[in-house]
Amino acid sequence: MLDRAVLKSGIVDIVLRASDGYADSIPLDRALADGTILAYEMNGAPLNSTHGFPLRLIVPGIYGMKNVKWITRIEAVPYDFKGYWQARGWDDRAVYKTMSRIDVPQKTVTADAAIAGIAFAGDRSIAKVEVSTDGGKTWEPAQVKPALSPYCWVLWHKDWTGASAGAHILLVRATDAQGIVQTSQHAPPIPDGASGYDSRRVQGG
Repeated sequence: MLDRAVLKSGIVDIVLRASDGYADSIPLDRALADGTILAYEMNGAPLNSTHGFPLRLIVPGIYGMKNVKWITRIEAVPYDFKGYWQARGWDDRAVYKTMSRIDVPQKTVTADAAIAGIAFAGDRSIAKVEVSTDGGKTWEPAQVKPALSPYCWVLWHKDWTGASAGAHILLVRATDAQGIVQTSQHAPPIPDGASGYDSRRVQGG
């Protein structure tokens, strides 16, 4: 669509305006990247209102608030347009941070247990996941299932044998395909996404 529009030189952002008055932008390079689409159908049927009718933006690799729904107007502008959330202090590029999560076990484990969850790095994909059963003193690789697409999260699991009685602190960390290891530093969602290792305290018995 942008090729057909024949953009003028000097364009910085593509601005997307929604029917409810919401507006946000993405850089021109993101708009031209593989995987960035404007969706008007889902599973062969027109989008419904919940999913963003008549048109919604899908940009792999950036947080959802910039994937504008209910689009009615698209503009190419020669400046860095600040959207609703960016004007309130949120990060303008909104790139997904590499993350991982423990989903099982819950509270107690037997001598032989499974540790499992998901990991995600936006459009950078996941290269490996590691698990610690001793609060981060040592790490062991987990098995990672192949992703269903280059842009979705992956399932991982680790067979844990010989879990002793008492308390254990489980941690998980992921590494993306660019070799960047998930940060251990905890941060709140504002301004550029939450971070830190997910942990779980379990009791061996």
